[in-house]
Amino acid sequence: MRRNIFNRHKYKRKWGRGFKKASNFLLSSDNDNFRKRKDFAWHNSKRNPMQRDRDVTNWKKRIEITILIISLFAMACLGLYSSFFKIKDVEINGLQRIEQTDITNAVFGVIDYNRLFIFPGESYFLVNVDEIKDILKQRFPLESIIVKKTFPNTLEIVLEEKISTVIYDNGREYSYLDTEGKIVEIIRKIGDDEWDRKTETVTTTNELGEEITEEKVLEQTHRPNIVSIIKEMGDYPIFYDTRDQKIEINSKVIDANMVSGAIEWFNFINKNTDIPFGYIEIHNGIGDAVIRTREGWHLLVKLDSPVKSQFEELEYTLKQKVSRENLNYIDLRFPGKVYWQ
Repeated sequence: MRRNIFNRHKYKRKWGRGFKKASNFLLSSDNDNFRKRKDFAWHNSKRNPMQRDRDVTNWKKRIEITILIISLFAMACLGLYSSFFKIKDVEINGLQRIEQTDITNAVFGVIDYNRLFIFPGESYFLVNVDEIKDILKQRFPLESIIVKKTFPNTLEIVLEEKISTVIYDNGREYSYLDTEGKIVEIIRKIGDDEWDRKTETVTTTNELGEEITEEKVLEQTHRPNIVSIIKEMGDYPIFYDTRDQKIEINSKVIDANMVSGAIEWFNFINKNTDIPFGYIEIHNGIGDAVIRTREGWHLLVKLDSPVKSQFEELEYTLKQKVSRENLNYIDLRFPGKVYWQ
């Protein structure tokens, strides 16, 4: 038999050749990868000029946007914090009874605070006109109100006051009356010049045979001085009650429905006609009343009946039937019928 003899020199040479081939392969792969990375880096360093232009443009846009944001922020701060845009003037139209300073102070009280603790509430751009409107309607008797801003620092307010008071005249004193018909304040006594008197001269002889001449009042009529009352007490409806009632604070002298009717007539005539309203004369407590105009003629009305329908009859009569120049009275107390003279 033939024995296999292990030749270690032969295997050593064989393994050496295999190791050399593997080393050469690995080295060649590393070199290829290195060349590829080098080629890639070179390619990037030599990339398309248009790509570089786009990168530059992007940076320019970012800078421009940043400048724009900073500019807008600066303008916002200028608008909010500059005194030029701070509300300084309040123009009010329609006041008759309420003091202008009361409205003005209330408006500045509403806007004089910081919103979110840092933004000035009096800035033109932050003033909330609806908020001002709501608060003024809560604090004052207003029928309607419009609030608008006028650039750069003015508020314009147009309002109509709600009548919650009337003037009561019992022939001796003037008082303020609330809408329930109760006396809330006694103002002053009636002046002697507010009476029209018819007199005659009477001559008598005394016990000594001496003649004595004196003026005797035959008739006297009270006529409230409307112009003077309005200047002194405000433009309110005036009740002249001929029943000679005694008054004291909180005493009820007129039914609330009659007060409400008087206010409605006052508003209808003043807002919808050019008739100069005088005063309302009452002789009883069942709603009958006489509305005296400053033109010398008068209306006979029912204060406790719907005022609107009576007023519509008045408008139609004045437009279609009669002339105010020669008018004595118009009687509107009977629904569907109108009488005049």
